[in-house]
Amino acid sequence: MKTSTFSRLQPWIVVFSAALFFFFEFINMNSFNSLNDELRQSFNVTALQVSNLSAMYFYANVLFLIPAGLMLDRVSTRKMLVVAMAICIASTYIFAFTHSFSVAQVCRFVTGMGSTLCLLSCAQLTSRWFPPRLSGLVIGLVVTMAMLGGVVAQQITLLNNLLGDWRYTLAMVATVGVLFWLIIIAFVRDYPENTEAAHHSEHQLLHNMGFWKSFGQALSNPQTWLAGLYTNLLSIPVIVLGALWGKDYLVQIHHLPADQAANISSMIFIGMIIGSPLNGWISDRLGRRKMPMLIGAVLTLLTVLIILYVQSLDDKSLLVLFFLLGLFSASQIITYPLIIESNPSHITASSESLGATIIMSCGAIFQPLFGYILQRNWSGEISNGVATYSDAAYQHAILILPIAFAVSIVIALAIKETYCKSIY
Repeated sequence: MKTSTFSRLQPWIVVFSAALFFFFEFINMNSFNSLNDELRQSFNVTALQVSNLSAMYFYANVLFLIPAGLMLDRVSTRKMLVVAMAICIASTYIFAFTHSFSVAQVCRFVTGMGSTLCLLSCAQLTSRWFPPRLSGLVIGLVVTMAMLGGVVAQQITLLNNLLGDWRYTLAMVATVGVLFWLIIIAFVRDYPENTEAAHHSEHQLLHNMGFWKSFGQALSNPQTWLAGLYTNLLSIPVIVLGALWGKDYLVQIHHLPADQAANISSMIFIGMIIGSPLNGWISDRLGRRKMPMLIGAVLTLLTVLIILYVQSLDDKSLLVLFFLLGLFSASQIITYPLIIESNPSHITASSESLGATIIMSCGAIFQPLFGYILQRNWSGEISNGVATYSDAAYQHAILILPIAFAVSIVIALAIKETYCKSIY
């Protein structure tokens, strides 16, 4: 009986142990929103420089996601996870105690390089341990774990106030990462015991096809490109507002205290926490991918237009609207099972890595772009040694959001429906 219960639970234990890496990296990725002022003051840098520092994570993602995916199709997922997370933990410790901005940039880049395996490994393990009819829900729950990391990151201000130094705060985050690393070692396994022969056949097929032919098969599928672009654009609320500029935008435009602004920013992640499994479940239940994606894009656009153009929004209204922004933009998670269903199983990780490269370029493009627009509209004002930006500067920068969401609607219309089944 105990063996039978463990057999039923093992797929969930395996995938969600791996998802702890995703949780850890989302704390790392989004911590700059809470520590923005401290980082600018500590390293004596501008908005554009701190945007570029944050974006180093995404530059590494864009460069290494495809190699990571190609390796995942060929090498043990468990072994790669263990090595990658160890690298991320070490670089977080070094970042916490360096006084060199150049070293901080390298550490941020290395952390981004290791984090390429976060979602790819979970998607790979989901495709091996769960049937397709559950993949939308499972990946939605995995993303929910990541968003919980985003919520934790928004509350780093409280830990920072308690410890008195952002460096100790990041060191504490790295220490929690060590615990997660040990759990991954203990519980993650590459695939169920009764499927070794099938996976051996897939590895042999990849070997026979060769690197370029297998990667070319992933590269030539337009579904993967469209899915990646859709999620790229709908990631902007998390990547730009949640990870870096949301708190400062709310402080400047709505004159909120910093801790209240951080709480409102965190509602994007709360919305994603609820919206990710909900969107995945709805999509699985309907047997449709395209329609929920289209509806999510339309509702995300409407929500951000209200945030931008409805006058005199109070803090309660902003809490609700930022929650809805996360809830509706969570339709982005549907693209992960869509990519699995649109490609042969032997190139699952390669296909997901291509999609993820397009997705993660969001941070590499839009974080620096937001900072660039702020810097272009800077009046030269400095407060407590930190550059401050006007309402007009923020209003210009945030126009990125409605433009991106409008484009995502067009992309959703171009995607082909898979009806929640592998076309292969």
